[in-house]
Amino acid sequence: MFEFVRKYKAEKPLFLLLVVALIPRIISILFSKGYGMHDDHYLIVEAAQSWVDGYDYNSWLPKNRPNSDPTGHSWFYVGLHYYFFLFLDLINLGEPGTKMFIVRLLHGFYSLLALPPLYYIGKQISNKDLAFKAVLVYGLLWFLPILSVRNLVELVSVPPLLWATWLLVKNDNQKIKNVVLAGLLMGVAMSIRLHMSLFIGGIGLVLLFKKRLVHAIVFGISVVVSLFVTQIGDIILWGRPFAEIGEYIAYNLANKTSYFNAPWYQYFGTIVGLLLPPLSLVWLIGYLGSWKKYALLFWPSFIFFAFHCYFPNKQERFILPVFPFLVLLGTIGWYRFIEKKNSDGWRKTNTWFYRIFWGLNILLLLVVSPSYSKKSRVESMEFFATQPNYQGVIVEYSMEYDVPMLPRFYAQAWNTIFYLSKDPEYTNKQIEKFNKRTQETRPNHVLFFEDTDLANREEQFKKTFNCELEYLTRREPSYLDALLHKLNPNNSNETALIYLIKYNQ
Repeated sequence: MFEFVRKYKAEKPLFLLLVVALIPRIISILFSKGYGMHDDHYLIVEAAQSWVDGYDYNSWLPKNRPNSDPTGHSWFYVGLHYYFFLFLDLINLGEPGTKMFIVRLLHGFYSLLALPPLYYIGKQISNKDLAFKAVLVYGLLWFLPILSVRNLVELVSVPPLLWATWLLVKNDNQKIKNVVLAGLLMGVAMSIRLHMSLFIGGIGLVLLFKKRLVHAIVFGISVVVSLFVTQIGDIILWGRPFAEIGEYIAYNLANKTSYFNAPWYQYFGTIVGLLLPPLSLVWLIGYLGSWKKYALLFWPSFIFFAFHCYFPNKQERFILPVFPFLVLLGTIGWYRFIEKKNSDGWRKTNTWFYRIFWGLNILLLLVVSPSYSKKSRVESMEFFATQPNYQGVIVEYSMEYDVPMLPRFYAQAWNTIFYLSKDPEYTNKQIEKFNKRTQETRPNHVLFFEDTDLANREEQFKKTFNCELEYLTRREPSYLDALLHKLNPNNSNETALIYLIKYNQ
């Protein structure tokens, strides 16, 4: 077995890297159902399927927009899902579980496209051995396989980003056609994740600094052309180009502290934690030390990272596009340091650092890769899909202010969902809307999240809605949701209890 691996490492290193990285992704494709975060489901899957079903879940279409203003969301990636879901329905593969299995399958294999350009870049600026080490780490990072099968624009934009970077790194006397192709790919990356504009700006600055003026101009024009083509939906829907990009910038500037307002240094802790200390610390130092020698790799990624450090709204997924550059430049910088020291002590330290990293990383990889995320929410909606009399649901979570949203995609129905929380003002507004419904259009199911003080909550619910309740079933969270909740009670860990509502006459 080891001889086989050594043979392929020597003769076909990239093939070996792809096969090894594919294994945990296959596990996530098969077992990691559900969704990771709000955006990878509700802004992509839920939106696209609602259009297929003749509904507009997020009210993004002009007919549902006040003053016909855009929302600031690129139509490119979600639009691909819309047409893909239409196709799956056409060939009778429209069941939600089947659709999402195919989506995970495609995303998992697609994510492997990030590895070849990263390997080529590593070989170009260093050597085959260090390139192999860095790409092996990146391909098997404990959190990447499960995130790679999700609809996360931060990761979906990485393959075109890396291929574009490779085309520009090859040599300083690039053929214009390679610069054009790099610009087109960067336009695609930006169409998927608009924040890629920071990488584009960084690349342009480095090209100008290197006095590659023609390349900078051609690169910029190619990006604009690519953006125009991939954002053609703006002209169709809003009558003007780049309408969504303009609205995206305006919205984020106006709401930079509306979601999270974290300190500037938070992402340094995120990087050190996710890449696992102590090796993550030396990788970070190696990366920061590469600013001069590998300018075309360092400055675009650093500008992207620095902006997100400055911007108050911080979520871990925002900086995912930086990780391939961190791992590659960090690995090369760390090994350059060891070579300079030329010491057995430092070589032994390096060996132990990697042993610690791989021990922790493999353990986390085994735990995380097959995990089912948001299990109780998804399975609750799948249960409603089996109920012939389903007319919608009321979600009762009166112990907390934030109520978990239910993914209607899995219920295959777009009935209104009412949410009851600890916030009396919000709950009263929900009840007012409910009271305007006729008996025939009111939700006929209720879902209680968690069984804390359940008896009293049931009694209060029956009084508020003048009804009786018939218990139907319960859905439990996944082992990972439960583990995260034990580690930090702020993490959601919802047991769902489902009842049939029988309204009193």
